[in-house]
Amino acid sequence: MDTVNIKRLSDLAVVPTRGSEYAAGYDLYAATATPIDIAPHSTVKINTDIAIELPTNTFGAIFARSGLATKKGLRPANCTGVVDADYRGNVIVALHNDTDELMTVEPGERVAQLVI
Repeated sequence: MDTVNIKRLSDLAVVPTRGSEYAAGYDLYAATATPIDIAPHSTVKINTDIAIELPTNTFGAIFARSGLATKKGLRPANCTGVVDADYRGNVIVALHNDTDELMTVEPGERVAQLVI
């Protein structure tokens, strides 16, 4: 596969990482200085403060992290997000709270995974 160029848009940005050598996805991190509360059954956009340049004829699929979904009831609002190969803006994850309780995303917390 071609190289994926990544640009940090702020000092809060964390370059995506893989949990293991053979992990399919790269973890995306919340780029926030303070915790973000997500009310029950609502959606909040979480900045990652990264921009990516994907290889031609590919796309990035943003999926839930299984731990965040099972432990906190948080998932991408559209179930699977899409980052087009020509998109160069901030990668944002819209997280939906499926629970009846207030949930909090901590600064630097892993919020989703990106599969190319």
